[in-house]
Amino acid sequence: MSIYNLEYFFNPRRIAVIGADNTPGTIGYTVFRNLIGEEYKGIVYPVNPKSDSVQGVEAYKRLNDISKEIDLVVLAEECGGNVLDILEECGQKGAKGVILLCPDFRTKVKEAMHLEEKIEEIHRKYGFRLLGPNSLGFIRPGINLNVSLFRRKLNKGNIALIAQSATLSVALLDRAADKNIGFSYFVSLGSDIDIDFADLIDFFGVDPSTRAIVIYMQSIKNGRKFMTSARSFAFSKPIVIVKSGKFVESLEVALTHSGLLAGEDKVYDTAFKRAGAVRVDETLDMFYITETLSKQRRPRGKRLAIITNAGAPAVSAVDSLIKLEGELAEFSQETVKELEGIVPARIIRNPLDLVSDAKPEDYENALKIIIKDKNVDGALIMFTPSLGTQPVETAQRVIKIVKENPYKPVLTNWMGAALVNEARELLNSHGIPTFVTPEQAVRTFMYMYRYDFNLKLLLETPQTILKDVTFNAERAAEIIERAISEGRSIPTFFEASEILSAYGIPVILTKRANTLEELKSAITEIGYPIVLKIDTPKIIHKFKKGGVILDIRDELEAIEGFKWLKKLANEHGDAEASVIVQPMVITYGYEIALGAKKDPTFGAVILFGTGGNLLEALEDYSVGLPPLNQTLAKRLMEETKIYRYLKKYPYYEDVLLKLEETVVKFSYLISDFPQIKEFDINPIFITDSEIFALDCSIILDKTAPKKKTVVKGEFCPPHLSICPYPVHLYKEVELKDGLKAIVRPIKAEDETLIANLLGRCSERTISLRFFQRAIDLRHENLVKFCQVDYDRNLAFVCVVKDIDGEKIIGDVRLSRDPDGIDADMAILVEDEWQGKGVGKALCTYAIEVAKDLGVKRIWMDILRINTYMLGLAERLGFVRHHVEDDSVKVLLNLENNS
Repeated sequence: MSIYNLEYFFNPRRIAVIGADNTPGTIGYTVFRNLIGEEYKGIVYPVNPKSDSVQGVEAYKRLNDISKEIDLVVLAEECGGNVLDILEECGQKGAKGVILLCPDFRTKVKEAMHLEEKIEEIHRKYGFRLLGPNSLGFIRPGINLNVSLFRRKLNKGNIALIAQSATLSVALLDRAADKNIGFSYFVSLGSDIDIDFADLIDFFGVDPSTRAIVIYMQSIKNGRKFMTSARSFAFSKPIVIVKSGKFVESLEVALTHSGLLAGEDKVYDTAFKRAGAVRVDETLDMFYITETLSKQRRPRGKRLAIITNAGAPAVSAVDSLIKLEGELAEFSQETVKELEGIVPARIIRNPLDLVSDAKPEDYENALKIIIKDKNVDGALIMFTPSLGTQPVETAQRVIKIVKENPYKPVLTNWMGAALVNEARELLNSHGIPTFVTPEQAVRTFMYMYRYDFNLKLLLETPQTILKDVTFNAERAAEIIERAISEGRSIPTFFEASEILSAYGIPVILTKRANTLEELKSAITEIGYPIVLKIDTPKIIHKFKKGGVILDIRDELEAIEGFKWLKKLANEHGDAEASVIVQPMVITYGYEIALGAKKDPTFGAVILFGTGGNLLEALEDYSVGLPPLNQTLAKRLMEETKIYRYLKKYPYYEDVLLKLEETVVKFSYLISDFPQIKEFDINPIFITDSEIFALDCSIILDKTAPKKKTVVKGEFCPPHLSICPYPVHLYKEVELKDGLKAIVRPIKAEDETLIANLLGRCSERTISLRFFQRAIDLRHENLVKFCQVDYDRNLAFVCVVKDIDGEKIIGDVRLSRDPDGIDADMAILVEDEWQGKGVGKALCTYAIEVAKDLGVKRIWMDILRINTYMLGLAERLGFVRHHVEDDSVKVLLNLENNS
């Protein structure tokens, strides 16, 4: 996997430091001293027009005076008007990377934003990678490379740390150095004009020296790029994030309830969860959780067992656990019986108090029994030094049991200082994380659980609850485009409800009245009691403005209400507004809110929660990123109290499934129309048998494309951060002997069909495709076959019909590198269908799609004994690039085949 020029950037052979200086305390002095003082094996050239030498090294007047090629240029002086000339010189010199340190760039530089635009123009012109401005630089301890303003030496480790703020980076690194935390890389992004979080996740994701990625984040510029990168490596390397600015108010004022509540921080939370990352609250937490994940298995649940020799600290641990929505594990009867008589606890319960003078063997016996309990997902061992206790010996007994039972996480809390330091070091050296406080240990356990939960969410296979459902997208598009063409950003209630109906979302019976005669006619058809509402784009929050009158039971009330609403509309500048007439719902039920808004970073987001007048008061809602399948919709709903409450009652089971379907339908609607800026359905009313919308409003973005569009080079609509299923990529193909088949993108729901395909393939076919004799058919592996992002990775299957329905007979995979220039292709056809044109049909279509995506080169690795595939590759235009002992790498240059 290549990330353009980053290998040169982070592993440079020759570095030039422009502004290298002899004056201690300056930027140029610090950077150059760091480079030459840490045994870096590369060559460093100081560039300073005013000095013949810098810190004993011969200096050059200009960058172009250096005869050798330069991989990395560091601008180690204040950024002024000359920065553009320096960048031009870097480009002409052919530098692969440039670092603009430029501390406090936006406060010290006049017209900083304009200068950033000019910097970006030059970077794009020459194609060098750019870090900064306002960056602290980067450090790679493993090769003693410190291209930064941080003066302390960092330990070598396996954590890659990315931070946005240069100032905060110093504090982070200083603290990490004191804690002896090691790093594979540290990078300070600064203004991230070019190199950003996504680039670094891609780079560190394949770096063998990095086992986990830790991010201190302020904001993200490109939400989709971040999501694609993070989701690509979620399973292989933990991504731990601290996001500052939790309570910063949105810069945009939302008009609907959904837009108001789906604030920036809530959306970031949702994005991290959907990406399979874990968010932590405090700076030190991110190092604790990363270290712990690298040492211990993730808990499969949130049930924690606590073993202690002091009651008060255990109470603190329990308080923290409950506050973080964890659970105190309930010991099984078998565990209780085994513990009785073996441990000195007076009462066998969780937390298990072994009394203050507990002996090492007491801890050993307790942990040995409790860790095997199926009701326990993890254990916290707490130790307080007191008369008669043995800290080191107790730690040794814990280590013994953990080694014998490595499948559940065990965290430790040896409280104190000098009396327990040796024991702590012993535990840590054997891969058992230990914490100074019980609260920190519990927080780390819960973060581990959340990380595992997020990964499980990515692995879930959705059911197909909307099979064969079709939407009238054309009718919805017609309504939206008509409103925009008329200069209206707020359609009427009737238009909004018709859009919902076009997507199968039921709306309560509604009539419109512009005159008293029309009002009486509507009442005759509906019957009392009724509700009257004003329908005008001038009033968004109708209830707050007095634009809703409930429970009208006679004609006099209806006429007075009608006149009041018309007067209200007139006062708000809409004399032509209609009055909505609806039946008053007197059936027992609950009000739900469903809505959407466009977030500036992540695009469209969906909100679900308790609705009606209590939406803002209770704040019982969750936020999700479309597209939502059945599983994701259900998880979105499960995060709310109203859903968990209704789930308790069996008679709501059917209507909750309908609600699930409604959320999925709404997700399709939002995914299909980038013009939707905000959409509020509040409330949706549910009873034990039916569901329908009582009110809705929509706000359109008149600058968005008129309909769902696909940008050249990608298939993901511009208003989504996660690509929806590319239904437009269905194609009917003709195989040999006139057989018909469908080539389509793979679906998450295809897991069973893929398992059947792999199960029908012979050992030889599996070997030729996967370069191994057998393939793991467990769910955890199969789901990765089926759940692709449709952005960087695409998979197409060839489908035929049989008596049992669809049958997958072949599969082709197209995996783009992060730059989108190169892609790897691999194909599998089951034995019975080989030689019938399946492979050619799949490969030909994959190549067509690759061209549309802007891919320049397609690569395939083919075993030398696979003569049929080598022949097919040659017929498709591939050429042999190089031959290894048992395989051949072939290349198709699409630039020459366009």
